[in-house]
Amino acid sequence: MSRDDRAYFQVRAEAELKMAQAAQNQEASRAHYTLAGHYLDRAFGGTEGRPPLITQIRTKLQRFRY
Repeated sequence: MSRDDRAYFQVRAEAELKMAQAAQNQEASRAHYTLAGHYLDRAFGGTEGRPPLITQIRTKLQRFRY
């Protein structure tokens, strides 16, 4: 996956997290968190079909404080 693709998915995940936190409806919030998770999987997915280690994701997301 190209860097541009990873950056896109990361930006989308961040947007979904913000919308999840701002949602006033629990179902909408859950949907945004679910979408954020899918975008994070795409952005930080493991190689060769293996899922990423949670420590790898946390390291990459440390700069974001929600």
